[in-house]
Amino acid sequence: MKKKDMALLIEAEDTLDDMDRLLERFTGYGHSEGDFIKLDNIFEVIYNNSHKYYSENSEEKMQLFLSILMCRDRTPEERADILMNGTIRMK
Repeated sequence: MKKKDMALLIEAEDTLDDMDRLLERFTGYGHSEGDFIKLDNIFEVIYNNSHKYYSENSEEKMQLFLSILMCRDRTPEERADILMNGTIRMK
């Protein structure tokens, strides 16, 4: 996957997160609670195309992956670069 494509998916994931917050506020449920659960496939594609370091079966690595993905202080391009190259690692 190209970094540009990953950045587009991260932008979509950001928007989905914003939409989810609104849905929860208005209905008490997010998209995962109903007919729109397939939107979680965006997350799966991002995860599956991230560096293998983040996909090792460990709770700590998943938390690191999520913190990078959800860090709105970084641009989608920056997050795509980090996730694809595995440049942020646990200490």
